Amino acid sequence: MKILKEVTEWFVDYRQPNHTYLVNSKNQIVAYAKWHSQKDILISKSKNQLDNRYRKFIEVSHKGLEKIAKNTKDALPEKTETIKPTENIRVFHVKSKDRVYTVSFNKKNQSVNCACIGFNYRRYCKHSEVVSKQLGIK
Repeated sequence: MKILKEVTEWFVDYRQPNHTYLVNSKNQIVAYAKWHSQKDILISKSKNQLDNRYRKFIEVSHKGLEKIAKNTKDALPEKTETIKPTENIRVFHVKSKDRVYTVSFNKKNQSVNCACIGFNYRRYCKHSEVVSKQLGIK
């Protein structure tokens, strides 16, 4: 885990706060300390990525965030969807970069479903395309 203090110079007419972040090895925000207080720390409930675009950070030490880092695992647990194969459902595991996605094929209605975010938005993804090609369906 790393503790990163934002040192970005914002060229705006208002006060843009630069917080101090505790990030895990996947660059996900675990917690952050607000800019105006050493004691005001918020623990992140979601796995949001720290956006580094157009921003500058330096690695620092922070007593409050160091305590949280000791009590937290390096990575937050990923949400995994477990699909069990049945006589009508076949399950495939498709590796893409550093993750493995679960793709299911329903034999009854000839549909392919994937557990990735892209499929939830578009009802299509490259993982489902791989399984479709493998099965010879459109």
